[in-house]
Amino acid sequence: MSIKCVLFDLDGTLLDTSYDFAHALKLTCLEYNQPILNYQDIRSTVSKGGLSMTQLAFPNLVGEELEERRQKFLGHYMQSINHHTQIFSGLDAGIKALADKNIPWGIVTNKPTYLTEELLKNYAFASAPLTIICGDTLSVRKPNREPMDLAAKQCGVKTEECIYIGDHPRDIQAGINAGMKTAAAMYGYLPDEATEKDWPADYFFHTPYEVSQFIKTL
Repeated sequence: MSIKCVLFDLDGTLLDTSYDFAHALKLTCLEYNQPILNYQDIRSTVSKGGLSMTQLAFPNLVGEELEERRQKFLGHYMQSINHHTQIFSGLDAGIKALADKNIPWGIVTNKPTYLTEELLKNYAFASAPLTIICGDTLSVRKPNREPMDLAAKQCGVKTEECIYIGDHPRDIQAGINAGMKTAAAMYGYLPDEATEKDWPADYFFHTPYEVSQFIKTL
């Protein structure tokens, strides 16, 4: 069955949010007199979520102390959420192609709604996403298939008519669980040692430009 809808993960796939996350984590480390982390280490952790990034900076903490720092980190991130974030270079052409072809597209992320809305309000895409499913939209999140099913429904297509593009194994598994085609964004926030053999995806995009070229073939 042909692909009639394109769904993106957000951080590390559609938008490069790593610099603002790194800045927020730096501020958190400074606040607690903790050593500042290497940017590349932060970048490869972004897609694992806020808790993992906080644990990276405070590896010896658990429980309430770790949660206190996570909340402080998220507070700093909220304040700097759009300082350096931008759509991955080369993806603009793909979004424009979706608009030109009248192909619906959307976002499925585990990012909380309040952060997603604050992040996206400053971006004017060539066509608006028909669906934005966040980590707290439903009672479950990726890799559960329900967020994927809802995204397809809101875009007016069957799940098997979608392709889901993401930069974390959880993204690929979510797409597979929903019966979608899947694509690994190998340009995203992957560990240095990650290779194609680690991903059971249908497609592999090593640059955002490749995503746009693929969309133009739909």
